Amino acid sequence: MVKHIVFFKLSQSVPLENKQLQLRQLEEIFSPLGKKLPFIVEYRTGINFNEDSHAWDFAIDSVFRERADLQRYQESNEHLEAIRNGMHIEKSKAVIDYEF
Repeated sequence: MVKHIVFFKLSQSVPLENKQLQLRQLEEIFSPLGKKLPFIVEYRTGINFNEDSHAWDFAIDSVFRERADLQRYQESNEHLEAIRNGMHIEKSKAVIDYEF
């Protein structure tokens, strides 16, 4: 099994009300992918409630049977479209992929 976790941190220059809107947009963009692609074993998205300065703002937490399925996900039209739809949101990204 392969775990794929992605964290997003929105730009510090975004006002709080816009930040909440952008986080909901990220959830609307990425959350449906878990139901669209049959080779995803588990798929969750979440908006962080921890207000510490070191905390990230949004997470995608997913599981795949094997590395090839993760690659299929990353190259899928659905995933690439989600990335395009979220490009307008200024953010940093961190990723970890590991086998378990």
